[in-house]
Amino acid sequence: MRILQEEDREEILCYVKREPEMNLFLIGDLENFGVNNETVNFYLHEERDRWDFLILRFHQFFILYSQYEDYNVEEAVRFLKGQAPDCISGKTVLLEKLAPAFPQWKLDSTYMSRCNSQGDDAPLPEGLEIRRLEKQDVAEAVDLLSDIEEFSKTYKKTEREEQIRRMEEEMALGSKAAVGGFLKGRMVSTASTSAENSESAMIVGVATDKDFRGKGYASAVVSALCRDCFGRGKKYLCLFYDNPVAGRIYNRIGFQELGEYGMLR
Repeated sequence: MRILQEEDREEILCYVKREPEMNLFLIGDLENFGVNNETVNFYLHEERDRWDFLILRFHQFFILYSQYEDYNVEEAVRFLKGQAPDCISGKTVLLEKLAPAFPQWKLDSTYMSRCNSQGDDAPLPEGLEIRRLEKQDVAEAVDLLSDIEEFSKTYKKTEREEQIRRMEEEMALGSKAAVGGFLKGRMVSTASTSAENSESAMIVGVATDKDFRGKGYASAVVSALCRDCFGRGKKYLCLFYDNPVAGRIYNRIGFQELGEYGMLR
């Protein structure tokens, strides 16, 4: 394994742009944070005269990517175990080979989808105000996400201040945008982008307060966020979903399934 440097930037981009959707986080972090610093590092394993696999560290979150399903899994496991990761993500077909080495964790797989242009606008539910979030809204967004079971591993209540700080930092850097749906001033739904780069962004953190679900709030918020992104010149957007109901909603907005993406944690 060797750590990559700024002079390797173009080779990194050439390697990962073979599957730009699956590598949106890699591309976004590269553009927003660089190649080698306190926040981000890129590591490369070369074997058989090829770039066998690439690993990104973002804080203690790691992403593994290889163009080859027969990459050197043993070497990847050895390296990752030495890094004490909080989470490992990447194409499901690649992570399935890593999973047996991390029996304490579960591999969650979701569908990756892509939107090239805005589809049908979701209707705006009565009484719902949607607006782009500012710094003063971040704490409320983090609290909403931390109260929802599927986000509890990422938005831990014990790490509230750190989560707020990171979200504020990413919004200030331009690597994240967020919108919220409000009822009488209370945030009941939210969605945000992650790993924004010059061409694309990932839609993440789509959440609605459990007491306000089934009213179309999440659909309206995601639709508004997509409009915002395309209005700022993004060429395509990506998001994950893990159930058919959500898939049908996103299909109407303009997203189409590409493959499976996993998180090992």
